[in-house]
Amino acid sequence: MASLHLICRGGLHLRPTRFPEFESGFWDLTEADAARLVGGRIYFHETKNSPSYFGGDVRTYRVAGPEEELPGRIVFTILSRADGKSAAWEGASHAMAWSGGVVE
Repeated sequence: MASLHLICRGGLHLRPTRFPEFESGFWDLTEADAARLVGGRIYFHETKNSPSYFGGDVRTYRVAGPEEELPGRIVFTILSRADGKSAAWEGASHAMAWSGGVVE
């Protein structure tokens, strides 16, 4: 199952749509990577050294429209899961990494 760990400080652009479903954007990812994540997991961290504070199953994604804050960026629909909390960071971990990259 594909997964992705992201730095998302303070829940930026994470909003409930219909609990336990949330929407999160505006991620600078390719559509190919976003498509690989549908059916997989996503985790949000304050830092790479801290456990995830939110995580869940990626239901769908869309590309932000021209009227939105960051057009062309990826917006995910995520089903929140209790076991999405406290996950350790996986993937790229160099100093400038804001994303671990899609991990299989």
